[in-house]
Amino acid sequence: MLVAKSKVGATERNAERTRTAKASALTIAMLVWLAGCATDTGFVRIGQDTYMKSTMGTFTDFSGGAVKARLYKQASEFCNEQGRDISPLESTSKDSGMATYASAEIQFRCVAK
Repeated sequence: MLVAKSKVGATERNAERTRTAKASALTIAMLVWLAGCATDTGFVRIGQDTYMKSTMGTFTDFSGGAVKARLYKQASEFCNEQGRDISPLESTSKDSGMATYASAEIQFRCVAK
């Protein structure tokens, strides 16, 4: 009788450990996903008519150049909304790698047309 009770108790403990491990893995996955979503700085004014923006790509972006191109498109639209043109200044990008998303940063000015 004692052996039967200890087997049942062990089975219940193993099932609880499995549920806890699954819940922990799901929590970690959600945190990683949320961290990837919250990486866009928006347009940051760094001087007179001078701005920067940086972002990380999604899990489908492998090229930092593609992320940079998307940033330049957004920056062009940002300047056009002000009735101005974009004038690129500096940029950097990094391709994706092991456990790293592709990323890019641009600096630009909005100048008179």
